[in-house]
Amino acid sequence: MSSIILEAKSLTKEYKQTLALDHINLQIKKGKIYGFIGQNGAGKTTFLRLVTGLAFPTSGTLSLWGNSGTEELQKQRKRIGSMIETPALFPSMTAYQNMEVQRIQRGIPDKSVIKRTLDMVGLQDTGKKSVRNFSLGMRQRLGIAIALLNTPELLILDEPTAGLDPMGRDVLLSQIVDYHRQRNNTVLLVSHSMEDIARIADRILVIDDGKVAMFEKTDKVFAQSARLSQMGLRVPQ
Repeated sequence: MSSIILEAKSLTKEYKQTLALDHINLQIKKGKIYGFIGQNGAGKTTFLRLVTGLAFPTSGTLSLWGNSGTEELQKQRKRIGSMIETPALFPSMTAYQNMEVQRIQRGIPDKSVIKRTLDMVGLQDTGKKSVRNFSLGMRQRLGIAIALLNTPELLILDEPTAGLDPMGRDVLLSQIVDYHRQRNNTVLLVSHSMEDIARIADRILVIDDGKVAMFEKTDKVFAQSARLSQMGLRVPQ
């Protein structure tokens, strides 16, 4: 069985007169943590939206687990868990109720997965507290819990540590790594924090002006500080 779970071939996305993604070619393999970096507007979120089915390519092909047809892609996306941009939450509901809505929508029969997942992200004691009274960090963790609800083989997290204090950031990154090791799943982590990427990523994908600028092992990417600087990125201290 192939270890390639995601493949893009000349993947292109245009919005009116703007070329958001310009003939992207890449392969994502099973069992790795990938860091995904680039300036705002470089094309990171557009790529994630194509992968998760929130947008569709103008041209090129996208394959998931070797499948590229429209219907097959939709089936394969059930194997993905994602939090892209701000988590979509019901503010008047509790954490458990938000998770229950998602469980029903996704057709997950096992209710116990809710408690296990809330325990995993440290939200097991929020009780009847509504999400509108959560801190930003708590909302982020709930968004991650929702992404983990279906025990995804590919976990996509867009800025998961945003709004967290240093201790909360450390705990969350450790939880992501622990989950990855337990499940041997694949993680695609988008972050503006080079320290976060350096800490947990096996490989780094750098997008610049809609194109793949670099796609190498973490140490090799950060060894090219001058090139990163030209793209407005910095090497972590």
